[in-house]
Amino acid sequence: MLRKMIACTAALALAVTVSGCGTGQPAAGSGSADAGSGGSATAASPREEQVTVKQSTDPHTWYVRNYVGMNAASVGYNALDGSRRDAYGAGTLKVIYRSLDGSYIDYSEGDEGGQPESLEGFKVIAQDLAPNTELNYTFQLDENGEEYENLVSVQSYEEIVLVVAPVGSNGTAPDLTVIQASPDKYTRYVKDYVGRNLATCGYLSMAGTYNDSYGNGYVKFDITADDGSYVDINDPDALAGYVVTAQSVAPNTAITMAFMTDSNGQEYDNLVSSQSIETINLSVALVSG
Repeated sequence: MLRKMIACTAALALAVTVSGCGTGQPAAGSGSADAGSGGSATAASPREEQVTVKQSTDPHTWYVRNYVGMNAASVGYNALDGSRRDAYGAGTLKVIYRSLDGSYIDYSEGDEGGQPESLEGFKVIAQDLAPNTELNYTFQLDENGEEYENLVSVQSYEEIVLVVAPVGSNGTAPDLTVIQASPDKYTRYVKDYVGRNLATCGYLSMAGTYNDSYGNGYVKFDITADDGSYVDINDPDALAGYVVTAQSVAPNTAITMAFMTDSNGQEYDNLVSSQSIETINLSVALVSG
C-alpha cells in the first residue's frame, strides 16, 4: 500500500493540491534561514493547551485547528490520491506526519473511514501552523463570473506538518519552520523538508521523477545520500528508509510562476509556463535504528 501511496501521478497530485492566495500569519524566521538549516523557528503550537479556534464566518476564510494532544489517527482521512488530508470547508490541508527520529509512519492501511491502526500508537505534540492561522480560499468562476460553491481555485496554505510521538512518551518536539502564506497563485514558498522522512516529501511522477507540488507547479528533487548510495525513487520502501538532513534551497524562498495564455491573451488558471525554481537537492541519511 505504501507503493500505491507514493506512486501517484503528477496530474492526480496537482488535482488535489491547489495554489495559494491569502494573508495567513507571517512565517517565523522568514528569509533568515540558511539552506539545509531547516530555518527553525519555535513550534507554533503550545503543547497540550486548550485553544479556542475561531469559527469560519464565510466560505473564503477558515482557521487552523489545534491538533496538539490529539491521537494521530483522529486527524483527517486517507484521500484517493494516497495522501492524508483534513477538510476545511470546500478545501483540505494535506497532513504531513513527522516522527521524532525521521522514521516513516505508514497510514496506508486502514478501514473505510481511513483510521489506520499504525497511527493509533502516536499522539501529536506540535504543529507548524499555529491554531487560528487563517486559511484563505478563492473559488473558481463560471462563465458569468459567479463563484462555484465547492470548487476552490487557490488557497493560502497547502499542508500542515504535525510532529508525533509514541503514546505515553515524553518526546520533545523539534523546532519547526512556519512557511509563509502564499499571497496569490503566482508565488509559493519553499517548504522545510529537513527532519521529514523522504517518503513524505513528494510523489513519483509519470515522467519517473520524484516531485513535490507547489500550487499549480512543482519542483523536482535530486537526492544525495550521505554515503553516496543510490536511492531508488521507484521503490517506496527505499524512500521510507531515509530522513532528510539538508536541502539546497532554504525554506521560505519564494518560487514565482508565470502562466500560459490563450489566443486572447487571457491566462489559464492552472497551466504554468515557467517558474523561478525547478529543482531542489535533498541530502538524506538512513533512518537510525
